[in-house]
Amino acid sequence: MHSRMRTRLPVWTVLPTVVAVVLSLLVFGARPAHADVRADIKAKIAEAMSNYDNFEYDTARKLLTQALTLSKRNKLDGDNLTAQIHVAMGIVQYLGLQDEDAARLAFTDATSIDPSVQLDPAYRTPEMAALLDEARGPVDGGGGTEPTADCTEVTGVQHDVLMTAAAGKPLVLTALLGADTAATKLKISYRKKGQVDFRTVDMKSKDNCTFVGTIPADELRGDMLHYFIAAYDATGDALAQQGSEGVPNLVELTGTGGSGGGDTENPFGGNGETPPGGVTHGGKPPKVFVAIGIGSGIGYVTGKTEQAGNDVGCCVAPALLHLSPELGFGVSPQVAVSIVGRLGIPVGANIEGHATFSPAALVRMRYRLRTDGTGVHVNAAIGGGIMRNTIKLENEVGPGMDTDIVAIGPLLLGGGIGYGLPLGSMARFIADLNVTAGIPVVDKIGTSTVNFGAEIDASLGLQVGF
Repeated sequence: MHSRMRTRLPVWTVLPTVVAVVLSLLVFGARPAHADVRADIKAKIAEAMSNYDNFEYDTARKLLTQALTLSKRNKLDGDNLTAQIHVAMGIVQYLGLQDEDAARLAFTDATSIDPSVQLDPAYRTPEMAALLDEARGPVDGGGGTEPTADCTEVTGVQHDVLMTAAAGKPLVLTALLGADTAATKLKISYRKKGQVDFRTVDMKSKDNCTFVGTIPADELRGDMLHYFIAAYDATGDALAQQGSEGVPNLVELTGTGGSGGGDTENPFGGNGETPPGGVTHGGKPPKVFVAIGIGSGIGYVTGKTEQAGNDVGCCVAPALLHLSPELGFGVSPQVAVSIVGRLGIPVGANIEGHATFSPAALVRMRYRLRTDGTGVHVNAAIGGGIMRNTIKLENEVGPGMDTDIVAIGPLLLGGGIGYGLPLGSMARFIADLNVTAGIPVVDKIGTSTVNFGAEIDASLGLQVGF
């Protein structure tokens, strides 16, 4: 009977293979995918701002806190992406949670990483821009900690194009130069609005691929600046660039440092056109707007009815339907002035020959309580015209004719409260509750007797800017 013998390998012959396998797992299997981490952080920022847009401010703050934790865990503390997280946190704290101190701290953290970091124009307000400039502190043409980058992922010239900048202050620009570009110099070319020729400044290298350059404060005057960044070889030929002489990047200059510092105040709370997908482009925000509303109300009336001339026995009378076209102008993100029509239709009146229409027009000033222009607003209005309410008569004046009209006016004074909900960058849903008094400064308008009265109206509408 034969027995099969197994040969045992010496330990020292197996040990190198085991060590190699373990090291491979540690190096290649356990190492985080840096590119995926950056994508995850960007997704967190996008999700947070989506929650902010839906008024879920606490959820937005939690998501941004998670993004900061993810950044720290992956040693991205000094990366421009982390600066963007802090800026988004500042927006949520300032506009959403109304905590200016927390917003200032977030902006300070952002500018300590990247002194040139900017607000997303979709959320920018003059007050918040001033807070960011305050956090940025005095700019000396290159102070602060510059962002680091994973140079293995950079190709050509990479630069986050600016859309706005503070007028009268040095503009610090940062760009990344990929190892695939055999360039010896990186330059900023710029010109003020109205100039033909570009001036240039050299960018200085901070590490293997991060370059920083400064456009002097004296060059940031007026309301617009054109610039592009290009990498050049030793002979002066451009090898790669962000923007070009023919199609430069456009920066709108804002603040007190310039003359004609740009028009960035958006009555709808945004700053630019937001196409599908949420990408914001530059350009003038909408300030002129049109609106249409539909409403119903009830009023307190006095005097005599319009057709039958009966004394008003009961003081409460409905005004079941009116339309309110509006044309307005956004003076600031919080203040708007408009001309509002009130086109009443006296539904239910059945006296033969009764009026079928009641025109009125008012000048209205609306003030929004939030600096981003969303949420609750109050208004005051003055104008002229006729408002007509229907009222039941004690006795019929003819077969089936028992509902007459009471006309009030012609001097109209009013005010109210409402709520605005953005439906994108160009449109807004409006709900209003207004009280309007009609004061008879004359006895008649045409053949209509006008009386004293007051109307409470509720209306819903759509407002569109252009």
